[in-house]
Amino acid sequence: MEINEATWNYIRTHVNDNVRDLALRGCKDVSVDFKFALQQIEGRQKAKDKLSDFYQNEHVLYPTTVSMEQCSSTATANYKASLIEGDTFADLTGGFGVDTFALSRRFKHGYHVEPNSTLSELVQHNASVLNISNLEFIQDTMEESLSQIPNVDCLYIDPSRRDSHGNRVVCLEDCTPNIIEWKSTLLGKCKKLMIKLSPMIDIKRSLLQLLETTDIYTVAVNGECKEVLLILEAGKDPTDRCIHTINILKDGCQTFEVTTSEESEATPTLTNEIGKYLYEPNAAVLKAGIFKSIATRFGIEKLHPHTHLYCSNSLISNFPGRIFEVESAYPFNKKTLKKTLGDISKANVAVRNFPLTADELKALLKVKDGGEIYLFGATLTDGKHIVMQTKKA
Repeated sequence: MEINEATWNYIRTHVNDNVRDLALRGCKDVSVDFKFALQQIEGRQKAKDKLSDFYQNEHVLYPTTVSMEQCSSTATANYKASLIEGDTFADLTGGFGVDTFALSRRFKHGYHVEPNSTLSELVQHNASVLNISNLEFIQDTMEESLSQIPNVDCLYIDPSRRDSHGNRVVCLEDCTPNIIEWKSTLLGKCKKLMIKLSPMIDIKRSLLQLLETTDIYTVAVNGECKEVLLILEAGKDPTDRCIHTINILKDGCQTFEVTTSEESEATPTLTNEIGKYLYEPNAAVLKAGIFKSIATRFGIEKLHPHTHLYCSNSLISNFPGRIFEVESAYPFNKKTLKKTLGDISKANVAVRNFPLTADELKALLKVKDGGEIYLFGATLTDGKHIVMQTKKA
């Protein structure tokens, strides 16, 4: 892509400036491609935290805001790439190429498919400046590209989760392309099919629609679930699947794996007694719906079948989630709570299977967000409601 020096100079000069302010001020130099320059400045600012490997190279070009929002982060792209390898792969919904570039390091040869010619050219430019040379670029739709791509070891697809009006959709059949309609064709072109889905997807429903699924991955970053990954293999209809959860943190990863049969057969111990330590599963575990086996595997007790909090009297330091030390627990009585917790002005408030929302409990206790105190409203096995005052273990 050809970019004149005046545009590059403008980008370098204003790379850390507020994009909205720049847009309002305008640019008097007519040789500057002003719209493109603003796009690059905004993209680079977004990439600083999301795409560290792209950000480190000042020659990388960035797409529109929508494409930046929809693309994977460096952390999640690298994790996906770590799951699979082989000789050939194709990213059928290439977009900005973050996932494509990560996968290219695990395969000898790959294909990037993108119908938008401007975006495809931009990705080709970035592949060049990032020294990625094992990719072919196809400017076409997924549907049309399949006849141009040979059978590969892995097909990767991240279907669009917006309808023709730009509204977000969640169900598989509402995504573009429709995975359910194309499943047989896609599986006929590869050994493994990897599908990236919204963190809002109904996993159980999706598994009924995609029977060939062998593995389910729920991926969180710093406690926020970012995506769900399914891996399918042609001819497979497993009675038992493996569920993998990962929470990517700045200083490492929390992981937990279990089979669907272990989860369904697990019988956690329920309790009305609050132990010394309270455990809150991370977002990846919660999204995967692993509420029983996590208790039996770690030897901790569950507060209620529908209260996804756990406790023990000894510390389980490798638990995949947050761990708190319980300082006190009070019956849920509005008048009593105002007195017992009345001296607390700031706290982090959460509820699990509780008659009030977190905001309603905060309003009742008249506390502001923050501080080192963590309050949990919950229901016990006997149906009684409590509020626990805790601190991080």
